[in-house]
Amino acid sequence: MKIAFLINSKIRKLNAVKNEIQAAFKHHEIAFFESQYGGHFFELPKLAIENGIETIIAIGGDGTLNEVVNGVINHFKISETGSPNDYDWSKISRIKIGVYPAGSGNDFVKTVYKNTQLYTLKTLIESNNSQLIDVGFVTFMDKEAKKSSRFFMNITDVGMGGETVVIKEKVPKWMGADFSYFYAITKTIATYKNCNVKCWNNDFSWQGKVINMVVANGKYFGNGLGIAPDALVTDGKFSFVIIGDINLLDYFKHLGTVKKCIKVEHPQVHYHQFEEINIDSCDATKISIDMDGEFIGYAPMKLTNVTKRINFIM
Repeated sequence: MKIAFLINSKIRKLNAVKNEIQAAFKHHEIAFFESQYGGHFFELPKLAIENGIETIIAIGGDGTLNEVVNGVINHFKISETGSPNDYDWSKISRIKIGVYPAGSGNDFVKTVYKNTQLYTLKTLIESNNSQLIDVGFVTFMDKEAKKSSRFFMNITDVGMGGETVVIKEKVPKWMGADFSYFYAITKTIATYKNCNVKCWNNDFSWQGKVINMVVANGKYFGNGLGIAPDALVTDGKFSFVIIGDINLLDYFKHLGTVKKCIKVEHPQVHYHQFEEINIDSCDATKISIDMDGEFIGYAPMKLTNVTKRINFIM
């Protein structure tokens, strides 16, 4: 069996991680594909697939997994209509995708893996354990205000989460991930004002101020916050969470409940399940989008659940 490990060449202890993988998979034919620059993970899956590899492991966090999955999907793009139908899902489903968590934010694995040890992943691969899971498709305005689209595995949200990732991206990389998150969260808390948004689909509409509006495929975001207890990666629906016009004191008061992945009982917190949802600003305010821990652009956006299309090792 050929296995591709996609890894960031700039991670700390790069050689140690590679040695660990080589030791664990010594009886397999493995190849490392190293990311050399931002966005390189979008391109590396193409190289692996063209080398006849159908098992691809992302080494990193939610952002790395997001780029790898998008890289796999885009390799099989067959048209340009701006919809999920632009891709050959039959061929995509032949590619098995997994993740070995080594990033600053490893939230998706908390939904799909009970154990994140390398040898557990090895056992899953050798046992041929994988299943088709859902993936989110989003159309939105990118950073240059051009209409764009992208897939996500875990969570896409607007509000305080979106503002946090905008600030985080401005922190110099040499300061490290932990400091970047701490600084971004602290500054967001100090300056954030609840934004006025609207959301709708054919059967639902809502409008009001929010501290966060979350569209979830997985249960966790924000480094371990169980924001979407009902989320399942195989049910064909998003878990949609509206955290409305509450103050920061109220927000922090309920963090303990969220960390336990339990629903918050509050009149301004609402839980729904949808296959599709539209989100936009109610005024001229630009609403930043956080997708799997990365700032990707701005609303308006439309999110569609693409059911059971990614062959995930789990």
